[in-house]
Amino acid sequence: MGDDGDDATTRPDEYEHHPQSGIIYIVSNIPGPGSQPDDFEMQFSVGCDCDQECKNNHCSCIRGTPNYVDARLSTENSNSIIECNFNCTCHRNCGNRLVQYGPVDSLVVKNAINSAVGLGLFTMKRIKRNQFICEYAGEVIGIDEAQRRLEANKINGSMNYVLVVSEYVGDKKITTCLDPAKFGSIGRYANHSCQPNAALVPVRVDITIPKLCLFALRDIEPEEEITFNYAGDTSVHNLSETPCLCGNSSCLGYLPHSTV
Repeated sequence: MGDDGDDATTRPDEYEHHPQSGIIYIVSNIPGPGSQPDDFEMQFSVGCDCDQECKNNHCSCIRGTPNYVDARLSTENSNSIIECNFNCTCHRNCGNRLVQYGPVDSLVVKNAINSAVGLGLFTMKRIKRNQFICEYAGEVIGIDEAQRRLEANKINGSMNYVLVVSEYVGDKKITTCLDPAKFGSIGRYANHSCQPNAALVPVRVDITIPKLCLFALRDIEPEEEITFNYAGDTSVHNLSETPCLCGNSSCLGYLPHSTV
């Protein structure tokens, strides 16, 4: 993955939460209240028929433009990202298989740069621009349940982990609501920043539910905290009443409001 031994490399997800946290570690999304169980069973793709390595021009998964170049997110692709899966005839080391092989091996959880935030996600090795970091996995919940949890977190003054991610495929809007508060992966510790070094990207492998994956927006150096913008790459029109503590000069003052 990297060009030298100091760069983070991917590995099977062997991270875990502190045993006293009460959080159950999961390596991929699980169905929660309001989700559609069929979405976790329905195959998203019949698979490509490529021989060994997928070629851009005829692969049904890549669809003309590569998703990844040298194991990093392609800047040329404007389509939704679909990885090759168990239905595909290409080799397991095909370049269109990346996030399914797990997060980088350099992540640690410790006190965030701003102690008022609590815990944060850090890397102990250099992560290169456009490199896959980890998945933000949790309970996939329905829109009504997401709204209920958002309101409950606000009333109780609890930390809110619910993410509402909207994708547009043509004129169709696809909304995924995810909550890693009680069931989550290592990605749940990544904090918000108005000037982040990572971005959340939906990636589909074998089912219709996307994996919400963190990719580096720039080179991230050892000991640096990994952050992303909770509002995604869209303009922020709605701000919550929760103060933002990212400390950047471009800080909007308040966290983005998750709309459902």
